[in-house]
Order: sequence, then C-alpha cells, then structure tokens
Amino acid sequence: MGSIEAPRKFYTEPADVPVVDYRALKGTGETHQNALAQLDRAFRTYGFAYISNHSIPQQKVDEAFAWSSRFFKLPEQVKAKVPHPASNDPHRGWVHDGLSHVSQMVFDRDEVQELRKTSPERKETLETGSPFSKEVPENKWLPEGDFPGHKAFFESWWHDCTELNHSLLQSLCECLQLEQDYLSRNQTKNICHMSWQYYPSMPLKPLQNSEFKRLNAHTDFGQLTLLFQDAVGGLEIHDGEKFRPIVPIPNTVVINVGDMLERQTNGRWKSALHRVVAPSQFMIPKEDEVDDVIDRYSIAYFGTPDPDSIVSTLPGCEVKGQWNPNMIGTWADNMTASTWIEKRIAMEY
Repeated sequence: MGSIEAPRKFYTEPADVPVVDYRALKGTGETHQNALAQLDRAFRTYGFAYISNHSIPQQKVDEAFAWSSRFFKLPEQVKAKVPHPASNDPHRGWVHDGLSHVSQMVFDRDEVQELRKTSPERKETLETGSPFSKEVPENKWLPEGDFPGHKAFFESWWHDCTELNHSLLQSLCECLQLEQDYLSRNQTKNICHMSWQYYPSMPLKPLQNSEFKRLNAHTDFGQLTLLFQDAVGGLEIHDGEKFRPIVPIPNTVVINVGDMLERQTNGRWKSALHRVVAPSQFMIPKEDEVDDVIDRYSIAYFGTPDPDSIVSTLPGCEVKGQWNPNMIGTWADNMTASTWIEKRIAMEY
C-alpha cells in the first residue's frame, strides 16, 4: 500500500472507464449484447463503469443534491439532533467531520488510530438505511419543522435507487449467464445503505501534497455501489499502476463492484481501490489558478445481500479470475454478508 498512497502526480490521464447505455442494457438484439459485453469488460478491467440514460431522471438527481446541500448547510446544533454514535451501532445519522475514518483492510485498533493521525480526512456524512424495511435500524429524521419535506423526499429517492439497483443486478446476472433474478433473490430484506457525503471547501495544497484526503483509499465492502457525484471532481480509482481520475460525466451514474461481488465472481470482477482527493487538472486547468477547492457532494447507494446470505462463489464462476478477492482466507470461510459489513465498518468509528 505504500506506493499506492504516495503523493499523487497532479497531471494524470483519466481512467478510460466505459460509458454503458442503460437503454441498451435493457434492450434486445445485438445492441443489448454489446452493452452487456461492455459492462463485463469494464468490471473485469476497472471494477467501475458509467451508466448513461438510466432510470432516475436528471431532475430528480439534481433535486437529491439540492436536499443534500440544504442538510449539510444547516447549523451544527440542528444536525446534531440526529447524531451518529461514536460507533457503528446503529450506523445512522449525521457524522460530523473527524468522527469516522476510512482505512483499507486494517483491523487492528492501534493501527487505525495511527492512521487517523497520518492520513486525516475532511468530510461529513449522513448515513441512512431503508425507510421501508423492519430488518434494519430506523433512520434518524430531523423534526419536520427543522427540515420540512426531507423525509418524504428521502423515501422517494431511496425507492428510485433501489429500483435501479435491482435492474442493474438483472443485467449483471445476464453477464454471468445466471437466472435474471438470481442476485435480487438475495436482497429481499433490503438492508442496503445510503451515504450522503459532503466534503467541505479547504485549501488545495494539502490535498495535492497528500497531507489530507477528502476520502482515503478503500474498496467498497458491499455488492454493487451506485454513486452520484457532482461536477467538482476528485474521485480516483487505482488501475493496478496508479490512481486515475473518474471525471464527472453529466447525466450518468457511476457503478462499481464491491468486495462481496468480487468474491462472488471469484475474482472475475474487480473491487477497485478508490479515493477522493483534489480535482485533477481536467477540472482545474492550471495548478496556480486557485488556492482552495470548493464544496463537493456525492450520494452513494450500497447494494448488499440479505444479512444471513453466505458470500460464496456464484455458479459458473468456479474458475479463478484475474483479481484476488479481499474476502479470502480461512477467516472468511462461510462468512455472511452481515458479518463482513460489521467487520469492515467497525474500524471506521
């Protein structure tokens, strides 16, 4: 990991991640097959893809970002009415800057505490789960008088993301030549998770020099992630040699493979390291033109199998793929989805 976390070169070509047309994924004929092959190649190579023309209207996406901005701009004493505890139980509510810290596959408390000092992050989040499932902890909602209309919108947004998630799972099943609902059958309890992420403005130099990151390098530990990002930039993925920018493309959602799906496909698909740092030169043309980076917002929906599902190799994926899944070794044998989530997330708090 030392070489991966070295100070970034500001001038780095963006990752050549494909843009897959959702309408083609849901279509028929040769165009449909080509889109499936394109998505499969993207996940085999990068573990990431852009999805264009997806099922959530851009107006709704814009509205979601407007709600996110309004929440994080509320006074701290208001946001503190829905506090996330200083642990992962329950993983709900407002996470103030400095409470959580992301690390990659570090499970020793002393090591995590040292990383908090040597690789600090700048971010706030609002952690939410399904508002419709009795299998998960309840969400923490602000009083309606403090934030009128937010609960109704969040519920509607959750529904839209869940529908898109299941639709994409069907496409993944087609790529893997499984029954179309094979993966969705293991998401009936809707324990998926959503993070509303806010990266406050800060000086540019500490980000460029890796003194700070907005979000440290990590892999997602769920199955499939849907990521909506604003136009600011800063998301990067590691392509096996270096981190490369995932430049925002209007009217797309970024999707990526999580640890569970990498394990289920036996390394055919890649759960890629990614992070949030200073925007690349494609977003800031000249390094000396700005002293600060502006606020950045993103919304991540983490699709996750039911808690008691054993995360194991899918039918047809018995042959080892190119990548080495994080969920390997004797400690991971017969591991359930909930056990893996708890193991990973416990180190954040």
